[in-house]
Amino acid sequence: MVNFVEANTRQVQIFAKSETQFFYKFLHFIATSVRERRLNGDRGRAYIKEMLHVILFYGQINLPIIKPEEILTENFQTFLQKYPDVFQECKTHLPTRPPYTVLLDAIVEIKGTRNAEDVLRCLLDLTDKMDVTNDEGKQCGNVLVSTVISCCNFNDVTTNYFGASVSCMGWKQRKAMINILCCKTWHKDISWAVCVGNTYNEKAFTFPAGVCSMAFNIYSSAKATEQKQRIERAKARLQRFQMIRSRNIANILEPFGTLVPREPCKYCFIMFPDICFDPSSHSHNAGKWEYGNCAECESLSQLLYSDENIVQRLKRETFTKTPEVLLNEKYNQLKEYLEKLNFNFGNRILYYNNQA
Repeated sequence: MVNFVEANTRQVQIFAKSETQFFYKFLHFIATSVRERRLNGDRGRAYIKEMLHVILFYGQINLPIIKPEEILTENFQTFLQKYPDVFQECKTHLPTRPPYTVLLDAIVEIKGTRNAEDVLRCLLDLTDKMDVTNDEGKQCGNVLVSTVISCCNFNDVTTNYFGASVSCMGWKQRKAMINILCCKTWHKDISWAVCVGNTYNEKAFTFPAGVCSMAFNIYSSAKATEQKQRIERAKARLQRFQMIRSRNIANILEPFGTLVPREPCKYCFIMFPDICFDPSSHSHNAGKWEYGNCAECESLSQLLYSDENIVQRLKRETFTKTPEVLLNEKYNQLKEYLEKLNFNFGNRILYYNNQA
């Protein structure tokens, strides 16, 4: 690891350190939860395997490749012997979720609640511990930590569904992960909404009344200190909007870092114009990434998976290209990006199964 870091650019150094720090802090969180009987052993093993796989996969699609032994700086041989399928299949099988989404899901299960305050407090506390230090001794955040967190609900503020923006390094890698989420992970209607946004720049369907969504920029303590002036400007700008719930959550969580209420970007508002966003305004930030990058897609997907009644009440639009055609285009795009990243997926795309 030392030689690897010394031989590569600062950006690659930070990415490699981010992977190492993220995995070991996650491992400690899961192991502690199992030991305290807040999570059973089989579920803990499944989470560890999934996280290890996606982090090693990220190393495989990085340019240059970051090898497993350059990420696992402690007990490499132990992990290799315990989870041999992970080390083999990180080179041939795709993950189904980014690392921060896996962490968020584990927190919800371990905490046993969908209360936004409880979940986000734990998430921000763990995020604070994942900061990495560059070769100059300066804390600089963690590449695998998402920049935005979202939670949504349907007529019940105590039952929230959470999502994170896509976290990885490099635009090709990011596009590949968005395509994975569309093709494999998200509810088919959210995948379709992303495809319709990409192709037609329009909404795919209308939600029934009662769907609400909150989003936050998330900062660890180190990043919050670095971004202090920017954060204060953002808070001052949002004071004129109705955001009582989101402001209260942000204030409660500030001792652990900072959550700054965030308006939906232009792309989210195009896809989901009928949702009650908090905060919201008549002017929306231009989409910096492509459709599907934002945290709202993940949280709304979980909401649809949870309630078939909402799915049945969606008012779908009609387009020249069917959902099947649009998703097939996404699948072909995924193969193209994997080829550009020199990932050998063989004759067909396979996904890693952490239950094996």
